[in-house]
Amino acid sequence: MRKTLFTSTLIAFTTLASAQTAQEVLARAMEAIGGKENFYSKKTVTYDYEYRAPKGENPLTLVGRETYMFNGERSYASYTTHSLSGSNGKIVEGYNGVDAWVTFDGKVSDDEQANGVARFLRKTNYYWFAMFYKLLDPGVNQEFLSDQKVNGQDYKRIKITFGENVGDVQDTYVVYVNKRTQLIDQFLFNILGFGVTDPYLMTFDYTTVEGIKIPNKRRYIEADWEGNVKGKAYYITNWTNIEFGIDVDKAMFEKPVQ
Repeated sequence: MRKTLFTSTLIAFTTLASAQTAQEVLARAMEAIGGKENFYSKKTVTYDYEYRAPKGENPLTLVGRETYMFNGERSYASYTTHSLSGSNGKIVEGYNGVDAWVTFDGKVSDDEQANGVARFLRKTNYYWFAMFYKLLDPGVNQEFLSDQKVNGQDYKRIKITFGENVGDVQDTYVVYVNKRTQLIDQFLFNILGFGVTDPYLMTFDYTTVEGIKIPNKRRYIEADWEGNVKGKAYYITNWTNIEFGIDVDKAMFEKPVQ
């Protein structure tokens, strides 16, 4: 009886210690890219955004300017190209922290699908920009996986999952933290909002803006959960002309009155 109790207590303690250690590794990773406090002190950011899917029967291209207000995770974009919407006119999307909206050539859309796409992009694009600073947010779960060597580098792998009421959908991420530099060099993710359960592998190059390392040159491809590439072509996302601390009126994130 004592042995069983001791074993159960030891297992519980080891599990707790592992969770705390995973959190500590992620906290060091945040410091390695500039620090959470430093990032959020910028308050706002704007940047040019480009997304290109592999060429095929239905190639997708998104080109525009993104603007975020960290308070409330507000998100706005004005697109010059938005093939996902099926429209060639000027497209503007906004999210005020609760509701998303989209306008086509200045007219507010009541199309359910268009508004669903806008909500997905507004929340996803913001999340990926701030992602590394959100991995310890309330409702986020962290779990160590086995260490892995990639391209001669040793990595701690941490599985990220989300509580039932955290976000619109609960995707899964696996981040790779470089043991030497403490940087997150790549991650795996799925996209449940589009019914994609198998993962993609995201790799990237960092740029530094005002002391913050930003993974701005990004490419991802179909993979498995061990990080083995299965796809044949990369999706490309570029963030350029990044400016922090711009003057933003909160009203820009609200649906236009017409």
